[in-house]
Amino acid sequence: MIINKKNENYFKIIWVSLWVTILIFFNFQISKASDKVNISQLKVEKFFKTLKSIKANFIQVGPSGNVSSGKIYLDLPGKLRIDYEKPNDILITSKGFWLTIQNRNSKTTNNIPLDSSPFSILIKKKLDFDSKFLTIDLKNKSGIISLKISKRENNSVEGLTLEFLENPFNLKKWIIEDTFGESTTVLIQKAVYNEKLSHLLFFPDDFPEPNNSD
Repeated sequence: MIINKKNENYFKIIWVSLWVTILIFFNFQISKASDKVNISQLKVEKFFKTLKSIKANFIQVGPSGNVSSGKIYLDLPGKLRIDYEKPNDILITSKGFWLTIQNRNSKTTNNIPLDSSPFSILIKKKLDFDSKFLTIDLKNKSGIISLKISKRENNSVEGLTLEFLENPFNLKKWIIEDTFGESTTVLIQKAVYNEKLSHLLFFPDDFPEPNNSD
């Protein structure tokens, strides 16, 4: 087959046009994906700015697959109540500084600093996409917006992932990853947003003093 100069130029034009089309297509896809993430960020930021309280049922799946359920109350910033149903019968409360963990069966109480939990980012309502102290990864896939938040310090593996349903926009679940890399997933059901909650919900149970008399 003899390709004359005219045909050669013709083929060059075709190849150049093809590559330009491919580059435009991929740049469009990248731009489209970037726009999608930007829109998702705006939606998440708006959610946090307008979020005042949450009341919901939850199902929790632990690292070993054990399942528990109960009710959760958030009054932001700072207040939390997680009330586990029997047989666990655990109550977790916070009013801004401590997480108070109580076992109703054994009548025991333990306090840990709220800041020691990745969940403190949500409770304290301190999400900042421009924060120098947090690593934030936002993804949007198949109508699910995933927001992974972790602290930069000491390359900690601890983190909190929030998953939102895009339409209608609401919090679907969160995943807490501990220092050992094990994950606990909490599924949110029947959530009610921005309803006024009683401040009494966030007090721990008042266990009676142990009777040491014979």
